[in-house]
This record gives sequence, structure tokens and C-alpha cells, in this order.
Amino acid sequence: MSLDRERMMAKISYIREQTISIKGLLDSEKKEEVLEDPWLIKGLKYSLQTAIEAIIDLAYHIAAKKFGHAPGDAREALRILLEAGLITRENWPVYSAMIGFRNRIVHGYQEVSSERIYEMARNELADFEKFICEIKPLLPNDRSGGKPCSS
Repeated sequence: MSLDRERMMAKISYIREQTISIKGLLDSEKKEEVLEDPWLIKGLKYSLQTAIEAIIDLAYHIAAKKFGHAPGDAREALRILLEAGLITRENWPVYSAMIGFRNRIVHGYQEVSSERIYEMARNELADFEKFICEIKPLLPNDRSGGKPCSS
């Protein structure tokens, strides 16, 4: 089976759209203004959640189509990518934590504070691009834009 390049590029574009939008918001608003506006927090939460879901979709797709494994859950999909050498052992816990963050938001396992949402948005957006860079070797001739990956 082969990877669906168009599908993967659409997911990557979506992730980048979300991170650019988040960065734009945070660059234009003061922290206090964001934290005091429930709609801004809801928007940040949704953008982070759906960008993480796009990473999960990519991990599932790659695990199934490239490595022939149908993962049972998102962390298993990441583990398949790790074992195949596609993502680094150093970054695996970062991506796993992203999945946990998404699960807390979606399933309400525990309340995620507005402060934590803001901090993730402010300090952890680069993790999305790290993931994209790690899977980029699967997409030769990628002209999708975004930051160049360092080797």
C-alpha cells in the first residue's frame, strides 16, 4: 500500500494554518486579554485540539500505509513510527504528551486550565513543525511552505 500524498499534504497544511493563526493571535493580544476572553480560550483550545488530531491522523495513515500496521490507538501509531526510525526517541514523549493534552480536552478527563492552554499555545507550537519535519522524508519534493527542516 502506498501513502496518500495529497491527504498528507492537506493535514500538514491544516496544522500549519492552525499554528500560524495561533501565533498571530498571541502576537496581537496581551496574555491577560486572551485569558480573560472565554471565546479566545475556546478558539485556542479548538485550534490546538484539531492540529493534534491532524498529527494523529498522519501517524495512523503512515503506520497503516507505509508500515502495514493498523494501530489500536494514537500512541501505538506513534510507537510504530518510532520503531521504524521515522520519529526520534527524544520527540516521542513530546508527541505522546500532545495526545494526552488532546484527550483531556476532548474527553474531559480533567479540566485543562486556561493558563495551560495559553502556555501550550505560546511555548509549544514548534513541536508541530518538529513532527512535520520528521515525517517529511516520506514526502519528496515537498513544496508546502513552512519552515525548512534542519538536518
